[in-house]
Amino acid sequence: MTISLKKSLGAALAALSLAASTAAAPAAIDTEAQLNVMAASGVIQQEINDQYHTWDSILKSGMAERSHYTFYAAVTDLDRNGRLELLISRHFLNKDPLCYAGDGISEEQKKGLQYLCENYPSEVYGAAYEISEDGTTLEPYAINNANTQFPDLTRLYIRGKKTDGHYIYIVDTQRMPRSESRTSATDRCGIVYDAQILWADVDLGVGTNAHAEGTVSVHGEQVEPFYTSMKLLYLNKDVDPYGEEAEKFRRERLDRGGRRVNFVSWEELDKDTRAALASSWYGWSYED
Repeated sequence: MTISLKKSLGAALAALSLAASTAAAPAAIDTEAQLNVMAASGVIQQEINDQYHTWDSILKSGMAERSHYTFYAAVTDLDRNGRLELLISRHFLNKDPLCYAGDGISEEQKKGLQYLCENYPSEVYGAAYEISEDGTTLEPYAINNANTQFPDLTRLYIRGKKTDGHYIYIVDTQRMPRSESRTSATDRCGIVYDAQILWADVDLGVGTNAHAEGTVSVHGEQVEPFYTSMKLLYLNKDVDPYGEEAEKFRRERLDRGGRRVNFVSWEELDKDTRAALASSWYGWSYED
């Protein structure tokens, strides 16, 4: 898939993969035993069951052509306490662009629209769990996203920065909310982007540093977001999405981001939960 980065604030942030130094890991943690606890906890099976129930509801509502639901999971150690976390990211997909395009489009255009629908969910939710102190159970780990958009954990970057005793991570959340006013394939799709941070403490706290809105167009396989407004929330200031201040903000996030956390699909989890969780964990590293 070819993505135009010239106008894409969100895509530019998502595409970067930087080499990073590796920090010391917690000493002597039995990750294999913890993965066994995760796999046996029933959390993933419950997520899969919930997905089937949600999909059944979508089918009964007659919205199957316009909607889809899926989830992903990742194993991390964000607070670096040696107790592994299980992150769940749930995506409700808006398939309206494909639905309104119909069958009279090229294969390239269809691929572009599929990419758009899969990478800009209409709604994002999720959950988090952590291995208990005695290592025998998997316990809920609260995500505190008060007054801000729930983060898209599949777009969580692995490099943490220790600040005031806890680690802060970067998250990019991009969405294509469903618009009931959309009536044809020629209507531009509205998109929103939230530049967020997540910190690991007594819960997973979430804050939003910037919010941008715009539209996206698809030309063949090329997906081209164009943002028309942007606000740096930490400064309470509206800026040009492609101006100097936005560019500086984007550069600073790119310098801190690193690569993304390694998420696995629900299909992999359904096939072999333990192996899928292990493959996610083996992609983790303690990067500063």
